[in-house]
Amino acid sequence: MKLRLLITLLTITTALSAQGIEFEHTPWKEAMSKAKEEGKAMFVDSYATWCGPCKRMSKNVFTKAEVGEFFNENFINLKLDMEKEDGVTFGHKYPVSAYPTLFFLAGDGEVIHTEKGGKNEEMLLKMGELVLRKYDTSGQFAEEYEKGNRDHDLVYNYVKALNKAGKPSLKISNEYIRSNPEISEEQRLLFLLEAACESDSKLFAEVIDNSKKIKGLVEESVFVKKITKATNATVEKAVEYEVPSLLEEAIEAYKSTVGNDKLAILKMQRYYHENTGGKSEYLDLSKQQFKEVKKDEAELVKLLGELKKYEKNEKYYDLLEDTNKHLVKLNSNDINIVNYCKFLVRIDKKDEAIKIVEKRIVELEKKEEKSASLDRFIKFLQSEKA
Repeated sequence: MKLRLLITLLTITTALSAQGIEFEHTPWKEAMSKAKEEGKAMFVDSYATWCGPCKRMSKNVFTKAEVGEFFNENFINLKLDMEKEDGVTFGHKYPVSAYPTLFFLAGDGEVIHTEKGGKNEEMLLKMGELVLRKYDTSGQFAEEYEKGNRDHDLVYNYVKALNKAGKPSLKISNEYIRSNPEISEEQRLLFLLEAACESDSKLFAEVIDNSKKIKGLVEESVFVKKITKATNATVEKAVEYEVPSLLEEAIEAYKSTVGNDKLAILKMQRYYHENTGGKSEYLDLSKQQFKEVKKDEAELVKLLGELKKYEKNEKYYDLLEDTNKHLVKLNSNDINIVNYCKFLVRIDKKDEAIKIVEKRIVELEKKEEKSASLDRFIKFLQSEKA
């Protein structure tokens, strides 16, 4: 559940996000050095040019904004053709027996996790979250901290490592701030941004008070990501304890720091009500979200994915039909048309589905083009009708 909220809310900043994974264009040893320097794990897609699943992942998974958002923030990413020189040398140290093989490596070369075979978007994101939990570097700093070392860099990196591993860090952060350390204002502000990992905390209140100054120290995308993570944590807490006031607190925190983003707020509210049994509220909010994004193809695709589980619920029929219809208006590709018509068949509108597909086939014929998938689908529809 936590990963789903993270991805759902991080994608509200699409304009600030890279479209898909940004892969390094350096030899693997240099990429590993960069991972060590930045304290990140390295993700390696070891592939072959002739491998079908490799091609599908490159085209349909690595290009997703949600995947790029998560992997670009947390890993140093590299693609290696295992039949070229750099891939061959990599394979001597990390043997590959099937394609693709996905590696997650520490900066010192240790294998954190590896899996074989093609993965879809959800599987890859879950794999990435698993690696973040496994790649816990906080132990490097814990011993020195327990000895009483309060050097700014040590405490900052300790808190950062705890946050990345999903471990509690607020106690340490509060202790450090309360000790009034002799640090510059810039160091204090950047520490607050890293330390305020929940929006319902005193540390986050300080971030709100100093948001203008903090925004002047970091890129906007970095600031938004940090705030989003903090509000995510509070929304999760609101769901866990079913406390609507915590949801409202998270929303107000987001407004105070990032702004009154209607779509972002709708997504928070929808997530809360879906996971606390507020089904009627969830449906109403979903309708509001559709109106907000009906001219945005990427957001419509995401909304349809989230609503897929409700395709058999009659209360959602009108919303699902409208969403599919608008998606086809924005992009009448084969996939969108077939998905729309499959839904129409499901709600006993087979004749309408046939008309839509036939119209598209005629349009293609005028351009002297064909679509094998639409031809197969129309034959299926006609046989079902007969």
